Amino acid sequence: MDKPFTPNLCELADSMGIAMYQRFTPTEASLFLRCPIAEITKLQTNHQIEFIQVTEKQTEFFGFQLLNYLLGNIQVATQPTNHSHPHASNSSVHDKVIRSKEVQELTGLSRTTIWRMERTGKFPARIALSTSNVGWRLSDIQEWIRSK
Repeated sequence: MDKPFTPNLCELADSMGIAMYQRFTPTEASLFLRCPIAEITKLQTNHQIEFIQVTEKQTEFFGFQLLNYLLGNIQVATQPTNHSHPHASNSSVHDKVIRSKEVQELTGLSRTTIWRMERTGKFPARIALSTSNVGWRLSDIQEWIRSK
């Protein structure tokens, strides 16, 4: 018998600490997906995200529905090619991940300011290292600093 969920989906759920059948209200889903509730409503209306109709006016989402949406919308970031380094094509593979304190020291920004700028797309996106730890690619932070 086939397993109901793909290994990628199970791995993502484990890394984010949510259960596949955990229920989310539209408000909780908007917080989980980090988008406005109006965007959740739009996704539902356009059938771009699966949901369950609890009552005529109440909808909810299972964890696996939100994760399926996330997996379906992952965009792989491309690293700019740096021809000045002889091993430039391998540099993104060995890119160092730095923690919050080092990012704060390099940028001179507070943790809250980094979070706010990241949410508005004005700062490089964090990488989930585990359910409670995040980091940033050093090259992304250095590029951000150079652009300022």
